Amino acid sequence: MLPVVRLVLLVTLALHPETGTGGRAQRKQRLAEETLRPYLGRVSPEDLCDLLKCHSPIGSWCQVVWEGGVPVPKCVCPQTCPRKGAPVCSVLGKTYGNECLLHKESCRKRRRTGLAHTGPCMVPRAAACTDKELGQFPYRLLDWFLLLSRMGQSYRSAQPAQSCLSHAQRQSLAERTFAQLDRNHDGKLSRRDLRKLRYKRMPLERCARRFLQSCDADRNRKVTLQEWIGCLVDQSERWFQDFMSMKMGSRKLCPSSHPKL
Repeated sequence: MLPVVRLVLLVTLALHPETGTGGRAQRKQRLAEETLRPYLGRVSPEDLCDLLKCHSPIGSWCQVVWEGGVPVPKCVCPQTCPRKGAPVCSVLGKTYGNECLLHKESCRKRRRTGLAHTGPCMVPRAAACTDKELGQFPYRLLDWFLLLSRMGQSYRSAQPAQSCLSHAQRQSLAERTFAQLDRNHDGKLSRRDLRKLRYKRMPLERCARRFLQSCDADRNRKVTLQEWIGCLVDQSERWFQDFMSMKMGSRKLCPSSHPKL
């Protein structure tokens, strides 16, 4: 697809307002599909599928189907899937034989399960969080917050990885996340606040409970900003140094400086 056409489509999809509450997902879906309709015949339906975000049915994905003798992109729940294909890893840390199987199960369970990456999950699912996984969790969580903080920004090549940020930059990221979660502005995070982290969108979410318990040093079921920075930033840095045998931000690892997140 031509870059200009793709940009126009992305902007158009982003600017459409949402109204009402009843049948909201269905209306958003119809609106998204209608927005792409003027481009049928001008842009390949496969490229249009890449732009179509599926809201309804829950768990569906975009496939090219024939309507009135014309191939169109449409969000559907797959009824059958090929036995072979490239394995994929979901954001829940489960490996599927192919992406079709992921969406087939998502539709059956009526829950949205995003695609983390192509290929099997690096971390297998387990019933309980191991000590090794718990040690790695703060680093992975801070990586997730860094990704969320960059979503919606204009594209900049070679954005620094978390390991190349300074301690002050990581602390600033943790402070901003804390402020976003602290909806009542009392300077403490409760269990209700922490539910907004949506750990189920991440692999290793099974470690979330143990991680949060480790943050609550005084066991009062509240996490202060100081406790949050200590368990998120400081533990991330300790884990990285133990695992890589070097400090985060080391010149050996990050030869160029990156002033921005």
